[in-house]
Amino acid sequence: MARMGTANAESSRQKTRGRRVAVPALLGAALLVAAVALVVWSMSQARTLGRLEHEEVSAFSRIRVRLDGDVRAMTFVRDNGQEAVQSRISLTAPQTLMSPYAHGMFASYLYQPQPRRVLIVGLGGGAMVRFLTHHEPQVQIDAVEIDPAVVRLADEYFGVRSGGNVRVHTADAVAFVESTADRYDLILMDAFLRPSSGTDATGVPTGLKTLAFLGRLKQALAPGGIVAFNVNEHASMADDIAAVSTAFGNAAVYRCPPSDNKVIIAAEGALATDDEVRARIAALDARFGGALSFAEVLRNRE
Repeated sequence: MARMGTANAESSRQKTRGRRVAVPALLGAALLVAAVALVVWSMSQARTLGRLEHEEVSAFSRIRVRLDGDVRAMTFVRDNGQEAVQSRISLTAPQTLMSPYAHGMFASYLYQPQPRRVLIVGLGGGAMVRFLTHHEPQVQIDAVEIDPAVVRLADEYFGVRSGGNVRVHTADAVAFVESTADRYDLILMDAFLRPSSGTDATGVPTGLKTLAFLGRLKQALAPGGIVAFNVNEHASMADDIAAVSTAFGNAAVYRCPPSDNKVIIAAEGALATDDEVRARIAALDARFGGALSFAEVLRNRE
């Protein structure tokens, strides 16, 4: 009996040692699998966004420039490591609008088809600047960007800089709009930073969302002028749309599929009627050479 007890005790100790060995082994295997999954995920992200060409931390954002084939992208890195694409350019067709929301922004032409002066708030990689300088070379463009690093990278990597009919201003948009004596036929609001305490959840500076700023923006319009706002999907999107409608009195909302963005078109005076808008489509399609379909843009109006 004593020997059997000893044998049983020894067997029990062996089983216990086996369990002690097994647990770390299983934990190590699990950690290895997780690490491999993380590496695969990271590589997948890198492949999706492209090869890293440049990275820097500015006073406002962590900025990366990536290249995937002939497509270059500017991204802002959020605190959780996610990269939010701010702008893309096709190096073989730099005038192309590659983001769905940008097509929605030019729904503004359905309401103001002959802008002479355009203000763009938020430069990024300058996609709308390139589009306008290619298709509307007679239009005078002011582009305002608060981050000097973005201005420099837009020049170096995306070919957008002051010259000819384009003036790039490194300035806070609130101060610029409050001080400018110019009046604009079209204002395109597309300003985003890394989300922080000074922005909403999508990175729009809160100073650009106040009724006071919206009122000053309205004053910067020429007679018949239009403002287009790019609004990223977020919990307070309906509040943003309501604020613009309240400030301007007249607004139309456009979806930007397949993205969740919406574009708000606003004016102090009455917007063009449905018949007036539809009557402009064929001429605008011809004028822009099919670079975007204004009929398709109109179909996305809510």
